[in-house]
Amino acid sequence: MATKKTALVISGGGSKGAFAVGVLKYVFTTYRHTGWFAITGGTSTGALIAPMAALMGAPDPTGSDALDVLIEMYTTVETPDILDKRNWVELLVHHDALYESTPLNELLHEKFRPAWFEWLKQPEAPDCYVVYTNYQNGQKMIVSPRDPTMTRERFLMAMLASASVPVIVEAAQIDGLVCYDGGVRDLLPFGGAIELGATKILPIFLDPEKFPETSDSFKNVYKIMLRTIEILVDETGRNDFEVAQLINLAIQAKERMIRAFEGDPGALAKLNQIFQEFEPLFGKRLIEIISGLRPDNVLTEDALEFVPEKMKEWVRLGFEKAQAIIDHSPFA
Repeated sequence: MATKKTALVISGGGSKGAFAVGVLKYVFTTYRHTGWFAITGGTSTGALIAPMAALMGAPDPTGSDALDVLIEMYTTVETPDILDKRNWVELLVHHDALYESTPLNELLHEKFRPAWFEWLKQPEAPDCYVVYTNYQNGQKMIVSPRDPTMTRERFLMAMLASASVPVIVEAAQIDGLVCYDGGVRDLLPFGGAIELGATKILPIFLDPEKFPETSDSFKNVYKIMLRTIEILVDETGRNDFEVAQLINLAIQAKERMIRAFEGDPGALAKLNQIFQEFEPLFGKRLIEIISGLRPDNVLTEDALEFVPEKMKEWVRLGFEKAQAIIDHSPFA
């Protein structure tokens, strides 16, 4: 396990998850010998990657096998391997979505081995969580293999729910409840990592900093839906990151104030009383956020289009971006 609680947090983004796989490939091949993530979490496509990233912390051959499976999933699959498009007859019967997710469900069952799930439940494994949205009560759900009643089947369904984009992909049913994409509530799930005591967070965004402009006239319903999701995702992601940064600043301010009043026990006691009153803001450990792990340009306008040649290029871009940003071990 890592000596510091370094967390990996991965945003949603469909096929753009290949970029995150490239980042992980660099971190694994360069720094695995120095430690590994103590926490991994993700939403949507990040929820498909985060458990595999946690498995990369296992002794070989499991660690290397998990990386190989990730690379295979994000460089060889095509859209029909993930989604099954409904024909007009099926759409007359099922009005909720354009695609069925049966192929993705089958892929997850094939790739996510039972022994791997059992290892993630062990104390020596990284804390791993995925986020999906319960549409019955509107709340985000954060689940982990270590949850007391968690089974492999239930966890795979949570991963599937997190990757199910509303309207475009059918809902996942968990305990008879309609569940969809975690990105609706929590695109870049910092909160889970902060609650688990992360001292350093390495977030991977799958979109560039600058929101892309377009000259499209939006005469196509599918393109309108994609653009709407793109705008919502951008807003949610920015809000998630800003909240994490504010918490980070609060923690740093607390540390500085404690150091400044170490020689005055009375003042220090009053400060600690104030910090206890505002525990949700000040009650975490010092956090460092490694910024910049995101594409320089838009990777694709349709994140539900899986094209192996394009995704291979995005893996390369992710690897090179990590090489440029991460110049020393995130774990040492």
